[in-house]
Amino acid sequence: MREKHFRMKQKHFFIIFLSFLINSNFLFSQSTLNVLWDKDEDKPIAYATIKGIKNYSVSNEKGVFELEKMDGKITIQSVVYETLEIDYNFLKTKDTIYMQPLTYELDEVLISKESLYTQMLKTVLTDYTLEPHKEEFFLRAVIRKDSEIYKIIDFSGLVEKQTLFETKTKPMPKRNYKIQIDNIRKVGLDDRDIDILMFSFKDFFTYLIRLSFNKDDFDITYESTTNNDSKRITLEPKDKEKTKFKGYFLLNRDNTFREADITYLNNNSNYQSKRDIKYRTKQMNWKSNFERNTNTGKLQLHKGKIIAELELIRNDTTEIYEFTYIYNSKPLDKNIAIKNNINLKKDMFKLKSDYNQKYWENHEILTLTNEMQEFINRVNTMGKNSDFKTKTNMN
Repeated sequence: MREKHFRMKQKHFFIIFLSFLINSNFLFSQSTLNVLWDKDEDKPIAYATIKGIKNYSVSNEKGVFELEKMDGKITIQSVVYETLEIDYNFLKTKDTIYMQPLTYELDEVLISKESLYTQMLKTVLTDYTLEPHKEEFFLRAVIRKDSEIYKIIDFSGLVEKQTLFETKTKPMPKRNYKIQIDNIRKVGLDDRDIDILMFSFKDFFTYLIRLSFNKDDFDITYESTTNNDSKRITLEPKDKEKTKFKGYFLLNRDNTFREADITYLNNNSNYQSKRDIKYRTKQMNWKSNFERNTNTGKLQLHKGKIIAELELIRNDTTEIYEFTYIYNSKPLDKNIAIKNNINLKKDMFKLKSDYNQKYWENHEILTLTNEMQEFINRVNTMGKNSDFKTKTNMN
């Protein structure tokens, strides 16, 4: 895998890597606070979408979500779980909401595996948005150093894309993205010798749509749910020494894919060196989820997630950095004007904006966890004599 995500300099070593963003919010009155839980696996259900008639929320990494008081039904969706439809009053009586995982079994229908995979790829030309389109989005990026939070940044804004995917007949434009950032909330540390940087928006979007692979390199199997509402195509490398990727696609009844999940794993990858520092990418996972735009009938990017692990060695000490990016979006009217106000190639954490406390107190996308709030409080009280430089735009 190319180590294009790193750049290092003599005085301060700069290491660029991926880390996906989630959106966040503080609590406010007239709302409920609940937890989504997988009872079978005994774990929280992160990044599920909770939709009402006018408002929606997304559960954070602990499965926690907040939803403002409303009338009518609520739909809770996570791609590998059965959809729930409940009344808002149910949230007020139950702190924990359980979801049932979808069960897949090997599909015994006699159909060519390659044919099904090919059919899925052909839907890109007919069902996905290859024309200009716009989205409102939230993004959170988090870096952890040896399991402890190191940097957090949250964005809200608008994005215009000339196309979702590149095809043989329609190459990706050089300026495919226009991004308008409306709100930024960030807090983090910088080692006085090493500055750990995040992905740029351009690189982030590039990875989310990196879904095409040579099928000859993989053993392909497929499964389906008992009611045949969903199918799963799994790609396992034939030669794990040669091919370091694996993944799966979750298909709808019409063979369009609603989720793609790709993993790069190479624990034996070569180190790159710069003076007394060695570093390498050991693993990376990117997951993209798609939903139909009800106005156009075409599938657009709805959610995205990137997790990556960087191993760094200095002075015979090994440090592990984990990067997480969480993205959530919804379609925008094509007539809404979008003004590009950032450098798309610049590290996300270096982008600047004033902190809008009122905005962050009154949105429902991805609440801060207690761990995040404690980190924010700690950074904001650190003095100049710390081993780290602190960076924040929060009060």
